[in-house]
Amino acid sequence: MQFVHIADNHLGYRQYNLDERERDIYRAFKECIDKIVEIKPDFVVHCGDLFEHSEPSVNALYTAIEGFKKLKDHNIPVYIIHGNHDKPKRDSKKSPFTILKSILGKSFTTFVRKKYHILEKEGKEIFIGGSDFTSKSNIHTLLETYRTIEQASKDYKHRILLFHQSVYSYSNLPTYEIQLNDLPQGFKYYAGGHIHRRILKRLEDGVFAYSGSTEIYTYDEYEDYEKNGKGFYLVDISGDDCDVERIDIRCRDFVVERAITDRESLNRFLEKLRSKDKPVVICSVLRDLAEKVEKALENRETLYNRITYLDNITEEEILDILHTDVDEIFKEFLKSRNYDVDFVYGIYEEVTKGGNLYKYLEDYLRNF
Repeated sequence: MQFVHIADNHLGYRQYNLDERERDIYRAFKECIDKIVEIKPDFVVHCGDLFEHSEPSVNALYTAIEGFKKLKDHNIPVYIIHGNHDKPKRDSKKSPFTILKSILGKSFTTFVRKKYHILEKEGKEIFIGGSDFTSKSNIHTLLETYRTIEQASKDYKHRILLFHQSVYSYSNLPTYEIQLNDLPQGFKYYAGGHIHRRILKRLEDGVFAYSGSTEIYTYDEYEDYEKNGKGFYLVDISGDDCDVERIDIRCRDFVVERAITDRESLNRFLEKLRSKDKPVVICSVLRDLAEKVEKALENRETLYNRITYLDNITEEEILDILHTDVDEIFKEFLKSRNYDVDFVYGIYEEVTKGGNLYKYLEDYLRNF
């Protein structure tokens, strides 16, 4: 009995506002779908943030429909929860999952009304529990749901939980919503979304895992991508223990050098640049060395370059180089202040687009 654990595709995301980066996001998703069809698992669990926005573009929605239709054609059902990016902030807005459900039918199962489902396969019953993303201010409702799921699952040997939350000590985000012991107890596999790096932890009776994002969402994810890859997990629950296999896909190359301050760091940068195929380049360089960097970039095809020029600064003094994209800078600022990024950024979007701010606040506070 095998299933795929996948999350955080963020279909529709346009890093640096580039068409090519949006296409990279779609290509990664399609590659995952093709690999899943090739593997032919019994089912797929998707742990949220399928889309970048709760009102996805036509291209994003079409990509999702085509991908999941391919799974349906090969009799591979999908169980999916809403991530914070998928979930509408207003009562008047329908989830994009509504469209997918109307097209895909029983092969596309959500957890909006019913918090668990029983999959019968090869004489076995698989208990699959799940709950959509819940903000920290409303976490008491999530904990109640978890208690309900735990109670309902006790008679089943094979138990899987889907969650899209930041769990304390496993999160690289500035805030967290829950701790590990808040999750329902006794499950064989805890399938997480929301954290973009891969995490795999063996518990006493099961496995706790984040499958990570399927493409590089921010440039600082590239180091982890080189170390742990991106893609999805293939999980085998046939035996008493879970066997988890990492299935990797290829992502866009990045060259990230935070401080080119001497000959050694310059040579390191040039070596990375030569080894990558049309990469995104993010670097900061002393002005004395800038000419060599600029010349190297002129002679190498890159997708996007962002150079920050430094004046008499050492590598130790550089903490990080923020995104130049205005939206990304704003989100990084909100994270650094431990604000609710989705809430405040939603206000920003309403104001800049001339929306109904009062209605947004009323709906958001009611739901979250």
